[in-house]
Amino acid sequence: MKAYINEIKKKIAPYVHSAFLDREYINEQDLPVVRILLRPFSNVKVSIEKTRQDDGHLDCVISVDAILGGGTLRYEIRDNGRRKKYYDPLAWIDEIEKWDALFF
Repeated sequence: MKAYINEIKKKIAPYVHSAFLDREYINEQDLPVVRILLRPFSNVKVSIEKTRQDDGHLDCVISVDAILGGGTLRYEIRDNGRRKKYYDPLAWIDEIEKWDALFF
């Protein structure tokens, strides 16, 4: 079954929240429910990515592949009202590479 972006918005509307002067967000505990709701659609892909600003926070990205009604929806992921921070246990390797590039 295929879906359009407007159908997806209506389907996940109870799980999307908004704050004054802030982006729309989905609570972390609602992500499994959103995935289950969108599973029947063959042209919808749900993924979790770092924000476009690469500030260490996470976004829920819903991509809809359709000729006329396709697009991408991006929502912040929050936990108890706070933005969810991305933690990379191997980030220290990137820092070492930056210093190596500076001196060599």
